[in-house]
Amino acid sequence: MATEQEIISSFTDIGITHHDAVVIADCIITRKSCSWVNTDPVDDKMIKDLKDVITKNNYRIVVNIQAVPTRSKFIWEIKVPK
Repeated sequence: MATEQEIISSFTDIGITHHDAVVIADCIITRKSCSWVNTDPVDDKMIKDLKDVITKNNYRIVVNIQAVPTRSKFIWEIKVPK
C-alpha cells in the first residue's frame, strides 16, 4: 500500500486542496468513513479525476461531493464499504 504522503500527493496532483487530501488519505488508511463541509471550489473535472485516481489505485472508498450553492460550500462524504 502507498504511504500516507503518496496518497495525499495523488490527490493534490489533480487539484484537490491539501486539507481535503489529508482527510481523504486518513479515510483510506484508517478505513473509516467521514464527512465535512468547506468552501474550497470543486468542479466536474476535479470530481472525475478524483474518481479516476480512486479507481486506478484501488483505494476502496466512495466519494460524494454535493454543492450548496446558496452558501458557496461543498459537502464531502467519504464512505468506506465493509
